[in-house]
Amino acid sequence: MQIRTRLALQFALLVGGILIAFSLMIYILSANYRKQEFTQRLKEKAINTAKLLIEVKQINDDLLRIIDSSNYSALLGDEVLVFDYFKKSRIYMNVDSSSLEITEELLSKIRNNGQFTFKQGNREAIGLLYSNDLRRFVVIASAVDTYGITKLNNLLLVLVIGLFGSIALTVLAGLFFSRQSLRPISEVITQVSTISGSNLEQRVDEGNGTDEIAHLAITFNKMLDRIEMAFNVQKSFVSNASHELRTPLASITSQIEVALMKPRESEEYKEVLRSLLDDARSLTSLANNLLEIARTEQDMKLLKTSPVRFDELFLDTQSEILLLHPEYSIEAIINDNTENEEQELTIQGNENLLKLIVVNLLDNACKFSGGKKVTAILSYNSENVHFKVSDQGIGISENDLPHIFEPFYRAGNAQTITGHGIGLSLISKIVKLHKGSITVSSIVNKGTTIEVLLPYQPKFNA
Repeated sequence: MQIRTRLALQFALLVGGILIAFSLMIYILSANYRKQEFTQRLKEKAINTAKLLIEVKQINDDLLRIIDSSNYSALLGDEVLVFDYFKKSRIYMNVDSSSLEITEELLSKIRNNGQFTFKQGNREAIGLLYSNDLRRFVVIASAVDTYGITKLNNLLLVLVIGLFGSIALTVLAGLFFSRQSLRPISEVITQVSTISGSNLEQRVDEGNGTDEIAHLAITFNKMLDRIEMAFNVQKSFVSNASHELRTPLASITSQIEVALMKPRESEEYKEVLRSLLDDARSLTSLANNLLEIARTEQDMKLLKTSPVRFDELFLDTQSEILLLHPEYSIEAIINDNTENEEQELTIQGNENLLKLIVVNLLDNACKFSGGKKVTAILSYNSENVHFKVSDQGIGISENDLPHIFEPFYRAGNAQTITGHGIGLSLISKIVKLHKGSITVSSIVNKGTTIEVLLPYQPKFNA
């Protein structure tokens, strides 16, 4: 069922329920009023008849009947019966034959209660006690309230017709107004259905920008911005990854083909194998970096975390890098004046990923510094570990800075240096995964400084 139809039906049910309750209240109150009014008229009829019969000596039964029949305000089919209280005999009846069934039990109820209303068939009646100075009597008056019942039935008919008519009108009005209210959503759906991978730059009309539909459109457009950015990054990633993979594979293939063209000396084969080994290592490094990027796309809750002493991780990583690359020059500085170093320099995170931050920052700085000294400073504040790496290398231009965290992106002045353009992208993802921040400042031909802030207790569930 469409939302428009459901809203209209819900609105109709609500209004219908209110109308039914209101109609029932009117009908019940009207029925009670009719009954009370008619009972009061019967009571007055009974008392007036008893007064004339008992207290006025000049009026006998026949005269009283004539008076009743000539009364224009008389009740339809009225019957008045008067019984002696003690003898229990009927002393007056205004009709020749009564329609009421008068039993001893009924008379006893009237005597005991003083007043008793009852109904027999369509005839309503009231019995009451009447007394003068000397005697007491039981007076019963009854009649058929044809006029009152007719008015009540007419009221019921009007209420039923009005109720169904109102509900039908409510449904139609609900459908109309729900359609008008939901029309912007229909327009959003129509616009969204035209958006595909080939036109992600298209956006949804945000309308007046103030109501809930506009907020939905604004939110959707922001989501499209993120999707378009991710889509472009993905396209760039696939394009660059295929290029990076194709280059070493083409080199390997060409070297093997050249080596097989004619018999060669063993030293020439060794040289080819060493070149192939370099290309294979490049492919392995690229594959490992791609794997690490895929790992950083996971939720941190799915990765193993533990307390990590970042100062120890930093020093161990520096030693490993210098062991592999003795030509590197790295100055390590730890500003450690904490009172509780176990608490201040311990980070909750994934140790392997945190190590990749240090490895990539130090290796990139040394690789692009041309043999000049690289300075790495580890310090802290009340909430974060602060890791800063500075070099005196080729630097990064202002045009390249906004793109350095994109996978496989390489600055124009770095094309001649070996690499895949994955390091900074990987570092950025790891830092973000640990709820930290990273900033880069650089001047061409003077050097680059990269600063990383990592919280001690990142809130991975936030």
